[in-house]
Amino acid sequence: TPEQEVAVKKPSKATVTAKDDSVKVTIKKVAGAEGYQIQYSTSKKFTKKTTKSKTTKKTSYTVKNLKNKKTYYVRVRAYKLDANGKKVYSKWTTVKKTTTK
Repeated sequence: TPEQEVAVKKPSKATVTAKDDSVKVTIKKVAGAEGYQIQYSTSKKFTKKTTKSKTTKKTSYTVKNLKNKKTYYVRVRAYKLDANGKKVYSKWTTVKKTTTK
């Protein structure tokens, strides 16, 4: 039997709120998604050196220990697990730019 393709819708909206040394990311829930991957970077190109990722099952996540008065770029994608337990990701949301206070 052909493998069933698992499609995941991308989150329609992600809100980013900056505090002193943290950024709170709120994701609009995606039906059927098992969790979300949040990527944040000091480069809008999301280069390997400047980019970090966090995975969460919640629709709200706070990225802590960031530098004050620095610009960060944040994007989010949803994932679900396929029949083999591998993560299948959606497309990324549009990149949000935010500056810590």
